[in-house]
Amino acid sequence: MKTSINLTEGPILRGLVLFAIPLMLSNLFQQLYNTVDSVVVGQFAQAGSLAAVGGTGALVNLMVGFFLGISTGTGVLYAMHYGANDKQGLRNITNGALLLSLACGAVITAFAIGFAPQLLRLMDTPEDVIDLAVRYFRGLMVGVIPMLLYNVGAGMIRAGGDSAKPLLYLFVSGAVNVGLDLLFVAAFDWGVAGAAAATVLSQFVSAVLVLVHLARLPQDYRLRPLHLGTTRVTLWDIARISFPCGLQSAMFNISNLLVQTKINSFGSVAMAGVTAYTKLDGFVYMPIWALSFAVSTYVGQNIGAGRYDRVRKGVRVCVTLGVICTLVVDAVIILCHNSLLGLFTEVESEQAYAVQMMWFLVSLEWVYVFSDVLGGAMRGAGQAVKVTCVSACCICLFRIVWLSVALLVVNDISTVFICYPLSWLLSTVVMTICYFKSSVIRRCKSQSAAV
Repeated sequence: MKTSINLTEGPILRGLVLFAIPLMLSNLFQQLYNTVDSVVVGQFAQAGSLAAVGGTGALVNLMVGFFLGISTGTGVLYAMHYGANDKQGLRNITNGALLLSLACGAVITAFAIGFAPQLLRLMDTPEDVIDLAVRYFRGLMVGVIPMLLYNVGAGMIRAGGDSAKPLLYLFVSGAVNVGLDLLFVAAFDWGVAGAAAATVLSQFVSAVLVLVHLARLPQDYRLRPLHLGTTRVTLWDIARISFPCGLQSAMFNISNLLVQTKINSFGSVAMAGVTAYTKLDGFVYMPIWALSFAVSTYVGQNIGAGRYDRVRKGVRVCVTLGVICTLVVDAVIILCHNSLLGLFTEVESEQAYAVQMMWFLVSLEWVYVFSDVLGGAMRGAGQAVKVTCVSACCICLFRIVWLSVALLVVNDISTVFICYPLSWLLSTVVMTICYFKSSVIRRCKSQSAAV
């Protein structure tokens, strides 16, 4: 069955919706599986396990975030060559991206396992959960290479217009993850080590499925595992677009790491409460992430095919869909937060931190849609450096400065929470200005007027 969508022709809204829905469902399943991890650990593992799992999240994202930029950048480059029907270029990109994933994954795994205690202590992880956090973090880092292979491979499959197959592969691996979670943690009582083992094994499943898919693409640009090779020019092209995306992700995660460190300083109860709400809040980002990736692929394919007249219309559609979806999910969380938080913890003091964080975040999450979607459009147009600079200053640097200064004035966890909506608002204002001043977007505007 053909599942790929050509985003360079046909009705814009229909094409984007059909392409974005599997992306949203992929993120939904991923978030559900991550949530099940936390629910199983919170309900069946020893005390402190939920805080240990949540306290490592920012560090895990930092370890792999930069190199997952290879996935975003490769997807943009792949979409451009796909739109231009450059099959030799597609084969070189596939090989180059997978080679980089293998090399980078090996480096991250060795470093993270070797320095796990030191890294977690730098984050002010409380002593009552440090041993559990180290055990979970080391176990999780064993799966870095398959994690990178899946994300990079899935990014290329989606960039070719097929967002349904990566959803299927994620569903299969997620089902494996849930089953193994219940087996290892609830039945075998392996605690956080069991949760980490379940995640790693499911990541191996997803990586194998993606690699098999790439090896079964049309003959002209399929993956040939025994003949991996690429050109220096292709590696440079991947690096030129991927490294700014990776740098943006790394800086974003550094700021989140600082936020997590500040949260840790308020104790394990605060850590557990924030972990519980963060799992819920992840559902809000599903449509934002999906539409940001969809618009990058859409813009890349249309620019590659010379269809400049379609670009700005597609961006407007994605922004509108993103705002509507974000408001709906936020409304559901507000109305059902007591029942949803009860899935993670019954401790009232932990729930109180979660509810406090919720009211700060839901206020302006819809604003962030503009920043992420417009940034995705600019990445799709090959302007990843500009997007990285905006995110670095308005998200990362702002949060670092805010937390370093504001907490000296008001040492309260609400000071930490408010940095999220303030940074979203600043990023949206600056990203919007950059989008409308972009030379590529202006060219799209002039092409639309000519048509």
